[in-house]
Parts: sequence; structure tokens; C-alpha cells
Amino acid sequence: MPRYLQQRRRRWYAVVEFPIDLRSAYDKRRLIKSLETESLSEAERRVLPVVSRWKAEFQALRSGSTLPLEELAEQWRSDFEVSQGAERETLAMELAEKAREIDRTDPESAERFFNTVTGKNTNLSVHIDDWAASLQGTAKTRDMQVSDVKRFTKSFPNSEGVNRRAVQNWVLSLQREQNLQPGTIRRIVSACRNYWRHLDRLGDIASDADPFKDVAPRKPSRKQAKGQKKWEDFQPKQVVDLYQAALSNGDQKLGQLIYLGMWTGCRIEEICSLKVSDVDEDRFRIGDAKTEAGERTVPIHTELSDMLRTLCRTSKDGYVLCGLTVNKYDDRSNAIGKRFGRLKRSHGFDSHFVFHSIRKTVATMLENAGVPEGVAADILGHEKKTMTYGLYSGGSSFERMSSAISTLQYPF
Repeated sequence: MPRYLQQRRRRWYAVVEFPIDLRSAYDKRRLIKSLETESLSEAERRVLPVVSRWKAEFQALRSGSTLPLEELAEQWRSDFEVSQGAERETLAMELAEKAREIDRTDPESAERFFNTVTGKNTNLSVHIDDWAASLQGTAKTRDMQVSDVKRFTKSFPNSEGVNRRAVQNWVLSLQREQNLQPGTIRRIVSACRNYWRHLDRLGDIASDADPFKDVAPRKPSRKQAKGQKKWEDFQPKQVVDLYQAALSNGDQKLGQLIYLGMWTGCRIEEICSLKVSDVDEDRFRIGDAKTEAGERTVPIHTELSDMLRTLCRTSKDGYVLCGLTVNKYDDRSNAIGKRFGRLKRSHGFDSHFVFHSIRKTVATMLENAGVPEGVAADILGHEKKTMTYGLYSGGSSFERMSSAISTLQYPF
């Protein structure tokens, strides 16, 4: 006799003996259920999903709880979707019986359970992992998208509650109660729409409507954006003050970071990723930049030569700024960037001043020294917008860039 099967008057039944440690909870010795067939091969096919559900409930009881209704519904749903003909009829009868059982204590949950199994309602968390595996971009970007979607599914665990009005109210709560910035909200809504489309492709969404259409705050127009306050540049004296303050606080590594930034105009990520092998006597190379224009050669200012030579000679890990901690995204600039944030705040600089402000300082000083914009763009790694220089030119000569760098002066 096949396992879990018993024949009674030609009809086959699923039979499972209760584990001894759970009999007191059920007050029974076995579970028996008709498989509604006289065919052994058909019974063998139908019995496994039934037994699987029973065993899941056993496991939940052992942990001192009951199987969460959402998880139980998903198990039933997976069986219901692949069933056909007489098997589906059997499952439908079993489903109605289970829904009536839930209805005795919680009518609302009974309806949700029934709708989930039959495809009228979807547990929105169930496909997050396979969606995440399909995402492109950096690990940090993917993690942010997954976090955004989980934030949404915490408020909307099931698809039946998702409509445009409900999503609009949720977005308003992100603005008013959680005080999130418009750009952050646009990012969250974008991730949620991406996931919703993934569910739609799987056939898990009954409605064709897009509940995320026009619910995020609009991007400001160019005119509005001009009126908004952006990152500001430090005055040269302020950069010197921050550098000396870092040294006074005993944070030599932060002081070196600021010093490298003020004489090169490099981004914090470029400085922290700079390897000893990228440095020559009079120049260094930025290879793995954010843009194609960012990959460049930068002349070394005479005021920076001694420090850079020492840093290269004493490096123990192959990086110019050695010994920096690395986060889970392999980012060497994260921790030291936060230290810079604490330093600048302690000197009265608000959120409009960041490490990138030093880069703006360098750009301002180059402009005030009369350096042509194309030469400054080649030093800082900016894209040239014109057809002639941006597309056809091979770039400024090293001698001209070196002459431009030498115009940088700070009031030490």
C-alpha cells in the first residue's frame, strides 16, 4: 500500500498518523481525508499536497503557534494553481471546508484566505526575493529598492487593499508623519511600481490599473530647481580651518583626506579608492570613476607632493589612504565621510555643505584664476557639453592642466 493512502470501498483517502507529541493538541490519533477518486495513480498525485499542508501545521504547533494564515493560504494557492479537473474540484471542496472553519472565529480572515487561494488576492511579500534577484545596479541600490518595497508591504500585506486612493494616502503619510523628502518618496514609489509590474507579469495581480500613477511628488521644474538652495562651496580659509581642526582632533586620516581634496578637487570616493599603483611622481590616474569623463589623469600640486609620496611609501594595503574601514558594499569612503560630516557640523556648517563642497571650492578657484572651462573640466572629470571639445577633442595637455592646478592657493 502506498504511503499516506488508504482504500475504503474502492475510494482512496489521505491518512496521516498524528505525531505522539501533538496528539493532546488535536485529541485525535490520525487525520483522514477523501481524495475523491478510485484511481490509484490519481490518488498518488493528489495525496502529496494534502499531506504537505498537514505536516506544515504540525511544525507550526511544535513551535508553539499556528501556521500564519498568509503562509497557509500560499501553500493552498500553489496547489490550487496547478490542479485541474477532478483534482481542482476536490481542492475546492476542501477549501470551502477550511474557509468555514476559519469563518467561525474570524469572518474577515476567512474571506481573505479564500480570495488568496483562488487568486483574487495576493500576499504581496511572497515574491520579493525572486524580484530582488532580477534587479540591476549596485548592491546598495538593490538593497534600497528591497527596503522600499518591504516598507510598502508592511502597510499593504495583501493586494486587495491596494488602489490609487489608498496609495495616495500612504504617500501623504510618508510626507507628513515620516517627514521624508520628495526625492526619497519618488525613489520609494518607483521601486514599488517596479515590483507591482513584476507581480503583474507573474499573473498575481487581478487588476490592470496602475495604483502608483501620479502619486509621487513631481520633480521641480527647472525654474523651481534654480530657486532651491543646493550644495555650497567653502571659502578657501574655511577648508584650511577644517583641515587643521581634523589634525587638532587627532584624526590624521581625515586631515589627509581633506588635504588631498583641496589640492585635487577629487570626489571623496575617488580619493578613498586611489591606489599606490595609480600614482606617479607628478600625476595620478582615476580609473574606476562614476562617468567616462571621470576617468582621467590629474597633475599633482607641488604642495601635495610630499604628503602623497609619504602616503604611498607607508601604505600597508596598497591604497593611498590606507587602513580605511569597508562597509558591506565595499565602500571605503562611508565611515570617514561620516567623520567629515560630524566635523563640519561642529564648525557650524549645515546640510548645504558636504565633502563635495571642497570640489566646488576648487572649481571656483580655477575659474577665478582664469583657467579655461575645458581645462578645469578635464581636471575635475566633468563632461564637456560642446560637440567640438566634448566629442572630438583628445583633452587638455598635461602641461596645461599642471599649470592650472598650480594656481590653487590656500591661506595657511
